[in-house]
Amino acid sequence: MNKRKITILIVLLLVSFGPYYIYQNIIYKDARDINNEKSILTISAKNLENHYAKNALQADSKYLNKTIEIEGTATEVTDSSMVIDGKVFCKMNEIVKTNFTNKPINIKGRCIGFDDLFGVVKLDQCSIQQN
Repeated sequence: MNKRKITILIVLLLVSFGPYYIYQNIIYKDARDINNEKSILTISAKNLENHYAKNALQADSKYLNKTIEIEGTATEVTDSSMVIDGKVFCKMNEIVKTNFTNKPINIKGRCIGFDDLFGVVKLDQCSIQQN
């Protein structure tokens, strides 16, 4: 009788805490820290946009959800975003306090794909690597 109670108790514990464990350790993962990740490549903004213009599916397989560095000239700067060479839109991690307009810049971020509406490649979680 005692073994049966222990077995039932173990089964109840597994049934009640199993989904929580699966959710915490398999489904829900901490957000990536792109700033501390090593980039897979450094590419100019014009070359990246050209790859997407030629073949978006192939470019997605190469760059989508990957940490990359973009080199170019900042053509548009706001407090929370930058456009590099008019080709790559970068959503910044932190507020941009210095004016980088028309200056060469290197940005690291995660590629989230090509925006057909605006005709730009988009990156998020971006940070300035050098100025």
